Amino acid sequence: MRNLKVVLEYDGTDFCGWQIQPRVRTVQEDLQIALRKIFGKTIHVTGAGRTDSGVHAKGQTANFFVEKEMTPEKIVAALNGNLAKDVRILTAEEVEPDFNSRFAAKKRHYRYSITRIERAIDRHYLWCLKNPLDIGKMKQATEFLIGKQDFKSFCKENADVKHHFCIVEKAEWKQEGNLLTLDIIANRFIHSMVRIIVGTMIDVGRGYTPVEKIPEILAAKDRNLAGQTAPAKGLCLEKIYY
Repeated sequence: MRNLKVVLEYDGTDFCGWQIQPRVRTVQEDLQIALRKIFGKTIHVTGAGRTDSGVHAKGQTANFFVEKEMTPEKIVAALNGNLAKDVRILTAEEVEPDFNSRFAAKKRHYRYSITRIERAIDRHYLWCLKNPLDIGKMKQATEFLIGKQDFKSFCKENADVKHHFCIVEKAEWKQEGNLLTLDIIANRFIHSMVRIIVGTMIDVGRGYTPVEKIPEILAAKDRNLAGQTAPAKGLCLEKIYY
C-alpha cells in the first residue's frame, strides 16, 4: 500500500465543510467519490483540518492509501478530472506509511478577510463590514491570545474535543486600503474558534468590548462572554505546516 499526500484548494461556498455528513455535500466525500471512480473501491481520505461549512482552503492537506502503481502527477490529473471545479488538487507525493495528515501537522495557518466597502467579484470570500473600527485597539486585544491558552470561550458550545488548549504563535491584523485581514497560526484550532475570535475583536474595534476584557473572557471559559461568530465566507485555511 502506498501512502499519498495531497495538497488541495477549494471554494467552500457550496460545501458543508470538510468532514463527511449525511445528506450534504462535503469536500472529504467528493474526494472519496473521485477516488472510487479512479481505483474502483472505497478509499478513506484523512484531512489535516476539519474546516466548517462555507470556509475556504488554499492549502488543505490530506492523505490516503492506494495499491495501484500510478505516478503522483497522474493521480493529480485523474482526481482533477473527476472533481467539480470548486476543488482542485495542487500537488501529490508519496510519503512514509505512518504519515497522517492530521496528527503529523505541527501548526495551521488561517486568514480571515474583511472588506470595508461592498465588493462584487470577491463577495464570496470577504465579510463586508462598514462600521468604524479602532484597528489599534483590535491589535492590542489580539495580543492577549498569543501563547498557550484555554480557548473554551472562543469555540462553539459543546464542541467535541478532549480539551480547549491551543498554542497561538501568531495573531496579526493588517489593513491595506479597504481590506482588513487577520492572520492566525496555532498548533490546533477548535470548532469556530477563528470566527469567534474575529467577531470578538470586531466588538473591541467598535467600542463594545474593552481591550482589557479579553483576559477575563479567556479565563471565564464561557462562550456567552465572547462576541458574535463571524461569517464563514471570510475564512480561509492558508497552509498546514509539517
